[in-house]
Amino acid sequence: MSRPTFIETDRLKLTPPEEDDIDFLREGVNHPDVREHIGVFREPYTEQRYRDELWGVDTDSSTLIAVPKSGDYAGDPVGSVQLYPVNDADGSANFGVWFHPDAWGNGYATEASAHVIDYGFRELRLHRISASVMAGNDASRRLCERLGFVHEGTTREAQFADGDYRDTERYGLLENEWEGPDAIL
Repeated sequence: MSRPTFIETDRLKLTPPEEDDIDFLREGVNHPDVREHIGVFREPYTEQRYRDELWGVDTDSSTLIAVPKSGDYAGDPVGSVQLYPVNDADGSANFGVWFHPDAWGNGYATEASAHVIDYGFRELRLHRISASVMAGNDASRRLCERLGFVHEGTTREAQFADGDYRDTERYGLLENEWEGPDAIL
């Protein structure tokens, strides 16, 4: 399928989601290894829920699908990065990312994340980007730290998952702290 490229990195094309991406998105967020660490994904996502979130009237986000240019996954989506919600009045957004477990370990999440954060600061003129990581999600915690996010605190027992309350680690990154993708990759 031909896709419009929104951001192009060395190895990835980051594209806006299209109707053909709904099955991949639904399968990915419903995968137990992804859903385990993201509270809002606890209920299975349906096609309609994705349509409403991606193209609904009140949508204020920059959601992009990561598609490798070469290798085993060339031309196929492997994950999603987003800034949501974007709050123009405060110059802030929340950063979110998930990748299909089949594509883990290839550095795609780091590369896509660095470029979407750069887009947020340079193009959307954001002042602050925040991120929340459920306790126990060490890969996401390491990703935030590699991207330069500062740990700002822990919200105790803020999310319920797998029959237990879990802490949420809060991170923040300010525009004057961001050195760009080249400093990360």
